[in-house]
Amino acid sequence: MRRSLFIAAGFAAVLPFAGPPSSAWADGMPEEPSAPPVPTSPATPPPSTPGSWPVPDAQPVAYAVLIVSRERLDTGTACDIDLYVQDEKVSRLQPEGEIALNLPPGEVSLRLQTANSGLCRSGIQPLRAQSVQLHAGEVRKFRIANSESGLYLMPVSSGS
Repeated sequence: MRRSLFIAAGFAAVLPFAGPPSSAWADGMPEEPSAPPVPTSPATPPPSTPGSWPVPDAQPVAYAVLIVSRERLDTGTACDIDLYVQDEKVSRLQPEGEIALNLPPGEVSLRLQTANSGLCRSGIQPLRAQSVQLHAGEVRKFRIANSESGLYLMPVSSGS
C-alpha cells in the first residue's frame, strides 16, 4: 500500500497536469478572464433583423415552366402519347400522366404523336406542330385534347 502511494505521488510530481492548475476553479474550469474578450469581426455581416440574415439579391429567373397533362377522357385513346419540343422527343405520357419542363424563354414548337408500340402501331402520321411563346418566370399549363383533326394541346387557365 505504501509503495502504491509513493508511486502515485511520484507521478503527480512529474506530470504537469496531475495537480490542479493554479488558475482553475474548484469545478476544474479555467478562471474567468479579468478583461472581457475583444470581439472579433464576424466573417459574415450581422443580421439585419433579429433572427434572420440578409438575403442576397435574387437572380432573375431565366426559364419558363411548361406543364403538359393528359387526362383519360380528353384524349379518347389508351395509347401512350409522345411529346416533342423543337422536334425532339422529351416525354411519353400515359393516361393520367403529367410532365413539367423548364424551357428557355421564346418561341417553342410543340408536337404530339401517338406512340408507335403495341396496339397503337397503326401508322398514324405525326400531328402538326403548335407554337407557344414563353416568357421568363412564366408557368404555362396545357392539357392534351382530341378533335376531329387529331390530338392537340389545349391551354388551361391558371385557376384550373
